[in-house]
Amino acid sequence: MSSPRDDKNLRSEAQGPSEKLGLEEIVHLANKIGLEYANAKREAERLELLKPSVRARIAIRLDTGAHSEVKLKRLTETDPEYLDFIEKLVVAKGECERLRIRYESYKNLFEAKRSLLSYQKAEMKLL
Repeated sequence: MSSPRDDKNLRSEAQGPSEKLGLEEIVHLANKIGLEYANAKREAERLELLKPSVRARIAIRLDTGAHSEVKLKRLTETDPEYLDFIEKLVVAKGECERLRIRYESYKNLFEAKRSLLSYQKAEMKLL
């Protein structure tokens, strides 16, 4: 995941008119964000896969034999440990989505810049 300092550096690099960024810089930024996105996605998927295990571990801890399965499930899903885990999962998914959007934006910027350069080359040939 990116640190706040990295995000600030990327924002300062990408601020201003898109003309200031060349294709190579856009590719570099898209690659960097793409790798961060892949790592964030991996973490979000890992947490999603652990969700049943965390729930089961908490249920085992809370199971005294005095509760029905339905009551045990409610106790498990309201346990502070489980709620903390769910919050961590939500944050990981949010970070993943944020990075996906940034990555897609850089890809779109690259395509727009490339199209503009192609248009400018074609226009130069006409003159």
